[in-house]
Amino acid sequence: MNPETRIILKHIEKYLATGVVPDALIPYYDQHGKWFGAPGIWFHTKRCARLDAITSSHLSESRRSYRDRSGIVLRTSYIWRGNTNIHLNYSKINGSLNVKGNGMIHAPWLREIGGSLISTTSQRVCLPNLRKVDGYFEVMRTFDLLVPRLHHVGGRAKILGLIPPSLATVGKSLGVYWCFRAESDRLKCVGDYLALTKAETVKLSDLQTIGGSFLLTVQTQVIHTPRLQSIGGDFLAESVHDLHAPVLRSVGGNLDSTSARGFYHPRINVGGTWAICPGDAEDWWRRDAARKLMKGKTIML
Repeated sequence: MNPETRIILKHIEKYLATGVVPDALIPYYDQHGKWFGAPGIWFHTKRCARLDAITSSHLSESRRSYRDRSGIVLRTSYIWRGNTNIHLNYSKINGSLNVKGNGMIHAPWLREIGGSLISTTSQRVCLPNLRKVDGYFEVMRTFDLLVPRLHHVGGRAKILGLIPPSLATVGKSLGVYWCFRAESDRLKCVGDYLALTKAETVKLSDLQTIGGSFLLTVQTQVIHTPRLQSIGGDFLAESVHDLHAPVLRSVGGNLDSTSARGFYHPRINVGGTWAICPGDAEDWWRRDAARKLMKGKTIML
């Protein structure tokens, strides 16, 4: 049982004892005051008839939203099922934004989502002021995604086409699919794996750490990550001939650089096996010996 599920179940017990919905449960209702829940909760409530009583509870309108200096804050989640366009005027959603349908999503004032953003639309998703999503960010059916100011995703992120221009940190995995040119000068840290499918060129100038594996495909030919220091899992770059990662010092899993001549460096600590470009290690040691010889040579005047 994950920590979020444990906390929610604890507050459900409080609700059943008092008949009053605790503030901590408000994000798990929808905009109409109906219980929505969270992943993993359905299993536990269905197993226990007493806990299942939460599904018939209702949250009063006065507790669903309020206005502050930034605008209207929705304390619940916003859940939508249908193919009509959605226009939201909230400045913040404390819960999740969950859209199952095929309408356009437009939220011009939305700055923060306390839960997750999950969308199945193939239409435009326009969130020009969104800066932070604490949970998951999954928009997997549209290439028309406008999130120019998004800088942090707390959970996993799954998107199509391009890395958002301001995205700096992802707490879990980042998957960018059908991304032919993976470029970013802001992305700094990915907590779990980084997957860039179809990317022929990868240029991530500020990327420093990848907590899991660096997942690529055979289409990848160029990787420039000048500040990348560590990869927690595998780094399989067997088709990459232009591999520039000068400060990389740790790869937790396997490393394959068989096509990248001149990449080998003995200071890279590899937890698994390292498939090196043929002759690369020998060339490095010869160059190192020559450097030492030149350094120790005395110049006679």
